[in-house]
Amino acid sequence: MNRKSLILIIVQSFIIILLIWIVILMGSDEFTNIDIDDDDANQSFVEVNSDGLNQVRLTDAIKNNSGIISKEIVKSNKEMTFSNYGIVQATDTLIDLKNIQDQLLSDLSTLENQFKTENKKLKAFVTLNEDNKNISDQALSDQQILVANISGSIDNINILLKNLKQKVLSQWGDEFYKLIKNEKPIKNLQSLLDGKSRLVKITLPSSEGEQVIPKKILFNPINGSKEIEGYFVSKAPTVDPSLLGQTFYYLINSSDIRIGSKLIGFYQNTNDKKISLFELPHNSIIWSSGLPWVYVEKESAVYIKKPVVLKNEIKGGWLASSDNISDNDKVVIKGAQLLLSEEYKYQIKNENED
Repeated sequence: MNRKSLILIIVQSFIIILLIWIVILMGSDEFTNIDIDDDDANQSFVEVNSDGLNQVRLTDAIKNNSGIISKEIVKSNKEMTFSNYGIVQATDTLIDLKNIQDQLLSDLSTLENQFKTENKKLKAFVTLNEDNKNISDQALSDQQILVANISGSIDNINILLKNLKQKVLSQWGDEFYKLIKNEKPIKNLQSLLDGKSRLVKITLPSSEGEQVIPKKILFNPINGSKEIEGYFVSKAPTVDPSLLGQTFYYLINSSDIRIGSKLIGFYQNTNDKKISLFELPHNSIIWSSGLPWVYVEKESAVYIKKPVVLKNEIKGGWLASSDNISDNDKVVIKGAQLLLSEEYKYQIKNENED
């Protein structure tokens, strides 16, 4: 083999090795790109929208397997909330006081009739005693003592009635004194004594200027019973020193709510700016950076995380306000925690790539 042939073979071998090396490198890049593309296809995408809020865009695979459920929300009929609870009052002491009052009034009526009879007899005894002693001095004296005793008993009962009045007024108020005195009260309070209604004592927060007392409050029992309306009765004579505001009595026409139950009250306050409130299920609320949020479905597989302000816990969820949600928004009620996990997962991935 001559020299030229040897050089040609070496050059050809080098070219073949170079081509094989190039093919291997290109194939490796292609496979790498396929892996990257496949990995990206299985990852959710998180972006910031024009309002500065995070939105999660799920892949079809994750969306189909997530079990995420969204539901349209509407404005609540609860106009304004306050954080203080109402307590269903026990009225057995009021019934006991009425029974005592009735018994005292019955005894008083008997004594007054007896006093009239015996005092009339006393006057006759005085006349007869002065007329030739037709009635002995002893009989006259005994009658005088009897009349005096009856009069003393009447005075004692009147004192008891006065003390009972002060007790009712100081503990319950004027409307309830009318009730136990058998006068017709302004409100339908007789149903309390009949066991057909309940009395709620609640403190309303004070506001600047003259407070407008709501005539009606919507009460939401914490035990899950149906919400029920309460009607203003009167201002309560006693207050809870731990609460700021004024305390009032409201009557609810139901005997189903147990004595001592705590109720959350909702009412419209004309002194305050009207706020749109929404009833959000417990499962729709997620916590991020110490604040409550919900995910709103913008379009299929796209969910925007929006902040909310929780007002009061209600049956099955929360009463909340937000400038970022409105009527008929579709809020995620199942799978909100999954969306938050996807958001965190994406953030961690970006930090690792950086």
